[in-house]
Formats: sequence, structure tokens, C-alpha cells
Amino acid sequence: MCMGGGGGDNGAAEQRRKEEERQGRVREGKANIDKNFAGFDDGFYSGRTQSYLDYANPQLEDQFKDAQRELTLALARSNLLNSSARARRFADLKKDYDMQSRSIADKANQYGSRARSSVESAKSDLYSQNANIANPTLASQNAQARAMSLTEMPAYSPLGQLFAGVTSGIATQMDLERRGKNRYNMSGLFDSGDSSSIKE
Repeated sequence: MCMGGGGGDNGAAEQRRKEEERQGRVREGKANIDKNFAGFDDGFYSGRTQSYLDYANPQLEDQFKDAQRELTLALARSNLLNSSARARRFADLKKDYDMQSRSIADKANQYGSRARSSVESAKSDLYSQNANIANPTLASQNAQARAMSLTEMPAYSPLGQLFAGVTSGIATQMDLERRGKNRYNMSGLFDSGDSSSIKE
């Protein structure tokens, strides 16, 4: 009975030894994963954010300059450069510019957040695989492949026409202002005519 008990102890000890070896391989595999993902830090994510800003902001500035030029020409053609409409139009254009600038900044932050989420998801998957296979070499190879794919820059889409309606309604504005002046001039005639009829 003693011998049988001893054999059982030896079997348990062997299992513990194998499990300790497996855990050692898992730890080594995790270290390999972390090593391959060491470059994904705050600087990497802020770089993704800045990359989109560098891509989109020059387009925004170019479109804004073009819109200013188009608006100036349209106002000049309608003889509204010295009118109150000019101030309103340029104020509205600046408001649109600020809104588009904030939208670009938000989208840039989304690229940074999305990159962080993708990296964390990839690491989680790799950790799970590593715990199952307990193969440090394979864990390192998988981590290297995933890390390489995560460093690829996303494909950015060009900005659409951000200030397409900048000159819309200017001709109508000119007509309204002209009618307003005519109405003012005509009202003087109507007032005098009305007062004479009251006297009668």
C-alpha cells in the first residue's frame, strides 16, 4: 500500500512539474507578445490623431480660402460688398469653418481611439491564444504579424465640398435689398397720398 501511495505522489508531482513548465512557457510567450507590442504607446496613438489632422486640415484651409474668394466675387457682382449682407455672410462662413474644424478634430481623435482599441483587442486575443498553446516561439511570431498589421496607416477619404452653399441666395439678397429701398421710397408717396385723402 505504501508503494501504491508513493506512486500516486510521483504522478501528482509529475503533473505539477509539467504544469509549472507550461506556465513558464505561457509567461515567456506573454513577454514575447509584450515585447512586440512595446511600440504601441501614447505617442503612437497621438501620432494617429495628428496624422489625420495633417491630412485634413490643409484641405479645410484651401477650401476656406476658395470660399472666401468666391463669396467676395459674388458679393461684388451683386454690389453688396458694402452692405450688411457682407458682414453676415462672412460671419456665417467663419462659423461654418469653426464647425468643420471641430468635426475634423473629433474625427482625428476617433482615429487615435480606434487604434488604441484595435491594439488592446489584438493583445487580448494573443494572450488568450498564448494561454492555450503555451508556445513562446509561435506567440512571438503571431504577435509580430499582428503588430505589423496594426502599424499600417488607415486609408483616409478626401474631404467633401465643405462650403458648397457659400454664395447661394446672394442674388436673392440683392433683390430683397433693392425692393426694401424701393418700398421705403414708395411708402413716402403712399403716406402723403393717404394723408390727403384723410383731409378730404
